[in-house]
Amino acid sequence: MELGFTSYEARAYVALLQQNPATRYELSKRSGVPRSAIYDIIQRLERQGLVNALATKPEKYVPLPPDRMLELLERRYKERIEELKKSLTELRSEFELEQLWNITGYQNLIIKAKEMINKARSSIYLSAWKREVLKLQAELEEAVDRGVKVVIFSFTEVPQIGQVFSYELNEKELEKVWDHKIILVRDMEELLMGEANQSYPRKVAWTHNKAIVGIAANHIVLDITLYGLRAGVDVSDAVIEAHPGELELLGRLLREKFPDNPWLSLDFSKNNNSSAPSQ
Repeated sequence: MELGFTSYEARAYVALLQQNPATRYELSKRSGVPRSAIYDIIQRLERQGLVNALATKPEKYVPLPPDRMLELLERRYKERIEELKKSLTELRSEFELEQLWNITGYQNLIIKAKEMINKARSSIYLSAWKREVLKLQAELEEAVDRGVKVVIFSFTEVPQIGQVFSYELNEKELEKVWDHKIILVRDMEELLMGEANQSYPRKVAWTHNKAIVGIAANHIVLDITLYGLRAGVDVSDAVIEAHPGELELLGRLLREKFPDNPWLSLDFSKNNNSSAPSQ
């Protein structure tokens, strides 16, 4: 039915697959489609090429085999999608991608996140819980395999994919006080951010706005920096600058301003990869 069949059409086709050939009367009885409707249903299925009539008295019907039915549907939908793509291109609509767009529902959130990860060319910065990381694991591992820098921050235990900075806390315990959240930054160009709620259809934000993308990326980097300070872990490969020399300059100015602060003795300026966010 999700592919466009009515309930009666789906029931008639499935019943015919289960036992054929069959008359309209037999098909009505087996499928539960009313006799008053079965004639029109058979005609519609015939027009779609999914049912063929045999030259018998009374007339009997056989279904198109499932593999051929799937090929027919695939070809038909592909042609329609190509026609739609061409028509929409001709409209020349211009979307303001730098606006904040809402994506509603958990499943749509996961689909969008997978799409972004698959599009990544240089870097992925992800802050998420174990449940969401597991759902994105295959796409994240493929990104690592094709040379994308994947950096993951989490308070929960997550798989080792790319560079992981995790407090490895128990997810069930954290759920008692916190809601699942996700921040996903692709190539410092695209952001997906919001509550990852399976029970209620929450809205999450999606944008290409450079300022918002940068703020979100810096939020992840700040969490990673604090993790490094608390855990005594070197996070310098994740906390790297977008513009050469900026972290070195910032570090020097901060050390001059606060000379007695031991936290400011860390130097993250040794890495200079422009594909990652600045602190």
